[in-house]
Amino acid sequence: MPPLHPRKRQQGFGLVETLVGMVVGLVATIIIYQVISTYEGIKRSTTSGADTQQNGIFSLATMERDLRAAGWGIPTAAIMPCTEYFTYYSNGTASGPVPNFPGTPVRIADGGVAAGASDSITMLWGTSIRSNVRNMLLQNATINPPGTSAANLQPTSKVALSGVGGFVWLTDDDGRCTLTRITASDVNPANANSVVLSHAAATGTATQPTYNPSGTVMTDLGWPTSFTKNPRIYDLGTFTQRTYSVTGGSLVSQDFFSSMTQVQLANNVVSLKAMYGISDANSQVVTNWVRATGAWATPTLADARRIKAVRIAVVVRSPLKEKAEGDAQACLTTTAAPESWPDGPAIDLSNDADWRCYRYRAFETIVPLRNVLWANLS
Repeated sequence: MPPLHPRKRQQGFGLVETLVGMVVGLVATIIIYQVISTYEGIKRSTTSGADTQQNGIFSLATMERDLRAAGWGIPTAAIMPCTEYFTYYSNGTASGPVPNFPGTPVRIADGGVAAGASDSITMLWGTSIRSNVRNMLLQNATINPPGTSAANLQPTSKVALSGVGGFVWLTDDDGRCTLTRITASDVNPANANSVVLSHAAATGTATQPTYNPSGTVMTDLGWPTSFTKNPRIYDLGTFTQRTYSVTGGSLVSQDFFSSMTQVQLANNVVSLKAMYGISDANSQVVTNWVRATGAWATPTLADARRIKAVRIAVVVRSPLKEKAEGDAQACLTTTAAPESWPDGPAIDLSNDADWRCYRYRAFETIVPLRNVLWANLS
């Protein structure tokens, strides 16, 4: 007969089994962590590459759009051969000639070869469809002081003149070209086909600069005060002078005939390089590429007519800073500076001690100055 209280067999994990299970769990955890870490690294690199692609394409497309507009709505050099340009601005705290005014559809400012140096590009265009039509004045122009009845402009025709707030070039056979903003347009009682255009001076602000100097300022700046040799104006409409440059690791633009505020367009842009495509005299075909140095830093009127295209490159940096691999003391993510284009301007990023810890990509293109070509500025 069986015992009344049989001994039951004990069940459960022993110490060895528990330790083996913990080891297996730790190994599985380490593998999962490594997989997740690798995935996150790939994800960050992919996202960083997408950001770089977006910043580069946007920067290039924005500048290309404005380069294609350059030269529209402004008189050609053959129609209005200016020997001197006179411009002015006042934003309430600063005043003087309009900074970087090119006088030509495009002007490149070469930044040099120092580490971190970048070029800048200024484009100029207007909105008038009659910019090359000379509008003779009914009287000699005396523009000092502006805004008075003696200084008001009386064109022979009011056809297609821009409204109040638009710009005109005032010039004569002496070749002095004065940029003037129209502040009022009234019926000319002496001539039904004409109007009286005022260009009064005012105090500018940061958001609404003024572009007509007072009589005293005109004297201080050496402006011409009268135009007596076939005085005439050329209508510009709304005028745009936009400069692109690299500042603080971003591509920025500044419009000198609007608010003059510097606007950030794209971040992680570390370099901008540009060159002129020039033709031989009396030709429309680009035969050489030159930097904006030496004679091409401030080209003569004859040389400016030879500029038919611009080649630009923007270098964009990935937002993700990579770590040094293994026991390396320095980053080796990038070992050589990016190239603008084959045989193009060198790019030196060594002003940043950590420049090798980032990935870079250069975006470059050639933009023909179609308004210059269409105007046949040979």
